[in-house]
Amino acid sequence: MDTKLYFKKILISMYQTLKRIYLSKILYYQRQLVAFNSKMNSRKIIKDILRRNNIPKLEPHEVAKAKAFYKSKGYKLKNTYWHRFYKFANGEFHKDYLPLDIFRAIIEPNINRRLYWPALVDKNLTSNIFDKFNQPETVVSNINGFYYMNNTMVKEAIAVDACNNAKAQLIIKPSIESGQGKMVKKFTLNNEISPHNNVDIIDLFKLYKKDFIVQKVVEQSKLLSTLNPTTLNTLRVVSYLDKTGTVNVLCTYLRIGKPGSDTDNISIGGIGCSVYNDGSLHSKGFGHRKDGGKSDITTAPSGVLLEGFKIPNYTAVSKMVKQMHIIIPMFKMVSWDIGIDKNDSPILIEYNTLYQSIDMQMFMGPFLGDFTDEILYLGRINS
Repeated sequence: MDTKLYFKKILISMYQTLKRIYLSKILYYQRQLVAFNSKMNSRKIIKDILRRNNIPKLEPHEVAKAKAFYKSKGYKLKNTYWHRFYKFANGEFHKDYLPLDIFRAIIEPNINRRLYWPALVDKNLTSNIFDKFNQPETVVSNINGFYYMNNTMVKEAIAVDACNNAKAQLIIKPSIESGQGKMVKKFTLNNEISPHNNVDIIDLFKLYKKDFIVQKVVEQSKLLSTLNPTTLNTLRVVSYLDKTGTVNVLCTYLRIGKPGSDTDNISIGGIGCSVYNDGSLHSKGFGHRKDGGKSDITTAPSGVLLEGFKIPNYTAVSKMVKQMHIIIPMFKMVSWDIGIDKNDSPILIEYNTLYQSIDMQMFMGPFLGDFTDEILYLGRINS
């Protein structure tokens, strides 16, 4: 073999090896930085809540139990802030409360493939991914500045006409990360003018710039509308795809919006209420964690009693979630927002795989159930 060619091959091989090593190092430190930031952010959140609401400390034996439990699972529980908060909220101590800093920094990014974030959770793609399931009717999609209707690229003028001619109440929202109901607005065009900032549809599009979706507002179940008619009151269903390939519903709670609001988000004044396996509601509802967690809410904003209220067609909700989760196995834990339409059929609003809320522990307690060991193990070995 030619000597120059031989050394050239060696140099190329060395370069590729070094590239792999340094790239893996860079990715490792990037993950560590993201995890560190996530831990610090979640600790800041909970420390502010504890201080602002003067929440009492745990008993020494409770601290010991919580730390021993997580140590037995291969984790170092550096603080018990979240255990302290959840105990205060629902009056019960559980050693297996899941702290947000452990979930966000370690478990979630290691059981859900981060390579697929945020592409697969773009709301403009949801209708294609779950095309066989009931979803709101999309009028216009904007993907990276380009307008689409029925998977076909169209000019802005055609997108504008479609909205002007929709003859229905519409809702516009960012298609990538609209957490906590940010920039989610309902509107009805009157003479092509939106009451939102009193602008026409073109100016409304400019306000959102790009990556947004316009849909027809879902007409919800008459029964759920009695809880609060101004918002689509949705079920948050958390599902887990276990190691056998079986989808399990970990927990479900109903979100009821604040009167006059466009969304049912708890963070902007809505309430949450646990749903039992038979579809009936718990006797007590809860507000946002920033308010301290404790609650004496027993009725919906409309005055309807929570206890005894039953979600229509709840069995179909669980069935739908299990069928949908199989389509996205790259995400082992998913939080689904499911509405109930005017025909009492479940309808997919959106799904969440990144920065999922686990605040339902305020009113439901630990939610991993029979899969606690499995999920904690997977989070640890993949980190």
